[in-house]
Amino acid sequence: MNLRNLDRFLFSDEEMNPRQNAVRDEVLTAFTPMASSLVTKIIEAGDNYLEFAENHPVARQESTFPSSTLHGLIIEKLSEIEGIRLTKPSKRNTIIEIGSYKVWVKKLDERGLPWVNDTKSSVKRINQKAEGEDVMPVLILGYQLNQIEHISQVTLSYMEGDQHLWAPIDLGDMAANNQIASMTVPATEEPVVAVKPGKQRGKEKAAI
Repeated sequence: MNLRNLDRFLFSDEEMNPRQNAVRDEVLTAFTPMASSLVTKIIEAGDNYLEFAENHPVARQESTFPSSTLHGLIIEKLSEIEGIRLTKPSKRNTIIEIGSYKVWVKKLDERGLPWVNDTKSSVKRINQKAEGEDVMPVLILGYQLNQIEHISQVTLSYMEGDQHLWAPIDLGDMAANNQIASMTVPATEEPVVAVKPGKQRGKEKAAI
C-alpha cells in the first residue's frame, strides 16, 4: 500500500471498530461467478476513457484527468452489473457493495499495489477499521494501466486477518478460467431410445 505521512492521521482505538475478516474461500465463492462481468465492465470503461481522452487532448494533460475520469467510468460501468450496490460514505469516494463485502476501486501502481491517498478515512479503510456499526470487510478492486493507458490487469485484494497482509486474486485469470470452463463442458450424449419389438414391426408394415 502506498500510504504517506501516517503519523498525521493517528486516531485512538475508541474511534474504531475492527471490520470482519475476509476469508479467501468465501471471497472466491462470492466473486468467481461474476469475475467475467467485472473484468468486462472495467475494460469497457477503459475503452470509453480512451475515446473520451482522444476528444479532449487539452483536458487530458491535467494530472487529475486520468484518475477522476477513468475512476468515474469504472464505477458507472460496474453499477450495470446485477447485484452491485453503490454507496457514498464520503463526498470523495463511491464504495461498491457486493454481497457482504465493501469493494474499494483503486488504481494499481507499477508493482501492482493500490495507490491510496493518506487521508484519515483511507487509513482507517486500509487498516480494516470502521466507525459505527458498519463492519463489513473491505476489499480492493484494483486496475493497472500500461504505458499507453490500456487496462492490463484487474485484481481483487483482501486483508488476511489482522496481519496487514493484502492477498491478491487475479480476476483476469479467474475470468479466463471461467471462459475456458464454459467452452469445454462436454456435450451431453443424446439419449438412446429403445424401440420395443412390437412397435418396430408395426413401423415396418406401415412403410411397405
